[in-house]
Amino acid sequence: MKIQSRTSRLIMGVTAVCALAVATTTSAKNPKEVSLEISNNKLIMKTNPGDNDCDPGSSPEKGCIRFKKNEKSKIYFHLKGNTKCDLESGTVWKLNAVHLGGFDSSSKPPKDGYGFDSTSTADFNKVNSDFSIADRSSGLVVNVDKKDKKIAINNKNKNKYDVWYKIEAICERKDGKAPHITSFDPRVKNGGTK
Repeated sequence: MKIQSRTSRLIMGVTAVCALAVATTTSAKNPKEVSLEISNNKLIMKTNPGDNDCDPGSSPEKGCIRFKKNEKSKIYFHLKGNTKCDLESGTVWKLNAVHLGGFDSSSKPPKDGYGFDSTSTADFNKVNSDFSIADRSSGLVVNVDKKDKKIAINNKNKNKYDVWYKIEAICERKDGKAPHITSFDPRVKNGGTK
């Protein structure tokens, strides 16, 4: 009886370890990481198309982020390297905000076209339930962590759709005028839970 019980526990333990190993090796990259840098006072994407589970063949844009079905994660945006701002009266570049827009669109919105004013309420509610939108008109996403060189946002990935994101960096000016702004805008592909 004791031998049978030990054998049963051993088999259950081995099965659990194997299941964990399979789940770990087949799961998507979690959390998602996006690396950026400033070059010639422009925000440049360093993350390659395949780095965050996007198929480089079907979604060749740098910075694309794909969430597989049932995958939930934070998305971390990191500004790396030299952040000196060489523009008029500039100081340093800092990550400022993430905006979403272009719900289920195959092409990115224009630079000033982010937000969900022209999106149906039902579709906006899908995006809002996944990302916590602070402002529907601009598509501004609520940050869960923000520092000069890092922004983190959550994606609950409850609904299946594509949406474009714009990561923005600003350079405050010594003369007090409006800051300089640069951005980069690839897409997020949500797999949803259904």
